[in-house]
Order: sequence, then structure tokens, then C-alpha cells
Amino acid sequence: MTVPRQAEEWSYLRAACAVVGLLVVAELAGWIIYGSVHHEPTALELTQKCLRREKLLSVESIGDDAIAVAARGGALATRVEGNGVHLAIAKSDDEAEEIAQAYLQTAGRNIDARLDVRGRVVYVWEAADGPSPTQRQTMYDCWYE
Repeated sequence: MTVPRQAEEWSYLRAACAVVGLLVVAELAGWIIYGSVHHEPTALELTQKCLRREKLLSVESIGDDAIAVAARGGALATRVEGNGVHLAIAKSDDEAEEIAQAYLQTAGRNIDARLDVRGRVVYVWEAADGPSPTQRQTMYDCWYE
């Protein structure tokens, strides 16, 4: 007895669809496994690495700055050309604005020259007149989104 040609074609089509389905499942599984095993460095880690390796600055943790410590992206302290700076990394532009407002509410208007917000990063400088252009650029050079 011979199998009709149309039935034979359907069996090949079903087999081909099964193979394609298995390939899609294997690709998705590989993507999920890779994502769970390989973690990209955070913006804080990249910033610390840049400040240490490229700018040759010492980086410290912030213990006495409750506002910066609360930043969801992390915080650090360093000194650029003698001017200390606290850096707080927010997870969003809105959070960065909240951090800046918290500094303004705590320190008042006398912090205006020392407070610098750039995207999701809030810088608070030690010097009363804020940072010099080169100090500011040093910090801007080490920001990663």
C-alpha cells in the first residue's frame, strides 16, 4: 500500500516545524542562561574603575552623607585636585532630582554653587565656590550610563 503524497508532505512539514520549535526553545534557554550568569558591571563599578585607573584618584565609601548613601545606584567620595566631591548615582532622572532637592532642603541655598546634577548623577563639592572646570570635567569623564 502506498502512502498518498499529500500525507507524506504533511509528515515532513510537521517534522520541520518540530525542529524549528526546538531551535527556538534552545535559543531562548541559552539567552536566559547567559543573562543569569554574565552580569554587566554597574555604573558605580565602572565609575570607580575609571577614577582609580584612568584618573589615578582614590575612591572611598560615603558613610556620613545619608542623602548620598540612600541613592539606589550607589555613592562614592573622592578628591579631585584638592576639592572633595561626593557622587550619588540615581536609577532615574526623577530620583536624581529628589536627591538634589534633599540636599537643598538640608543645606539651603548656600549649597547651590557646590551642587551639580548631570543626568542621573548628583555631585556635591567641598569647596564653597564649587568645582573648577577641570575638576568637573574629570568627574564627567568617568560617567557611564
